[in-house]
Amino acid sequence: MKLKVQSSKFKECGCSDSTRSRFRTSNFELRTFLPLAALIVVSAATTTWAADEASKSPTSAPQAVREGNILLKAGDAPSALEQYRQADTLRPNAREIAFDRGLGHYALGQFDQAREAFEKAAGGEGDALADDAVYSAGASDHAEALAKAAEPQLALSKLESAMQRYQSVLSRRSEHEAARDANYKAASAWRTLKQQLEQQKQQQPNDQQDQNKEGEKQENQEQQPSQKQNKDEQKEQKSAQDKEQESQEQQSEQKQSDSAEEQKKKEEQSKEAQAQQKEEKEQVTREQAERKLREMMQALRDRKKLRPEEVRKVPISPVDKDW
Repeated sequence: MKLKVQSSKFKECGCSDSTRSRFRTSNFELRTFLPLAALIVVSAATTTWAADEASKSPTSAPQAVREGNILLKAGDAPSALEQYRQADTLRPNAREIAFDRGLGHYALGQFDQAREAFEKAAGGEGDALADDAVYSAGASDHAEALAKAAEPQLALSKLESAMQRYQSVLSRRSEHEAARDANYKAASAWRTLKQQLEQQKQQQPNDQQDQNKEGEKQENQEQQPSQKQNKDEQKEQKSAQDKEQESQEQQSEQKQSDSAEEQKKKEEQSKEAQAQQKEEKEQVTREQAERKLREMMQALRDRKKLRPEEVRKVPISPVDKDW
């Protein structure tokens, strides 16, 4: 994109009519890729001795401006600015010097200082130089917008400011081709940047969702070792609980077994005692029976001894026969 920076009043700079008629677009490129235009075209011979002339102290503002223009054309913007500052010191109210100083700042990409200088050159006069200065201030906004493309909101604001300046010039000078061309290109850049910004806004929710998913994935990955550790701990706890429960069950079974054996032993002892008691009872009963039997035998024997005597004592009675 080429933006033409024009100037039509150079009386304070000491430029002749023939010099002013030779203004054209320059091939000097800014680091913002927006070309600086309307630099003074000088002869090859003048450019050759520019460095030698720049080392001499200027005796007047026009001489300082001429030397500054030579240096700016040669690509030495810092030295050109020094000449413009010296000229500005000699003629502080010269709008043309402010305009040239703005060109120097513009060449260095110092857009704030360039705008300030161009606004001073405009001076609210409404003449051709003022229009060129307003256009150049718009070109500074335009170039800064392109340089700030990574910051869409700021770039949009600068493009809007540039278009306002271009349209201001066109409202007074509709034939200002550079302003018309720059305004068209600024509007096109504004639309493109606006669309990109809208697309970014639409993309943000998706990006946010992707970030959330990535965050969840990372969080899950971070939690996995902890979860595994928790699972291992739970497994160990369960194993310990199982062992403890098994031990308790074994103890309970042992107690039950001991209790059963003890009960069985008691039952056996009880049975033995009952059997012994029964045996003892049976022994007593047998002894009693034997004793009674002996007593009965003795009684029987005693009766046998007494029976003959009783028989003898019984008197015999006669028997009466009925025959």
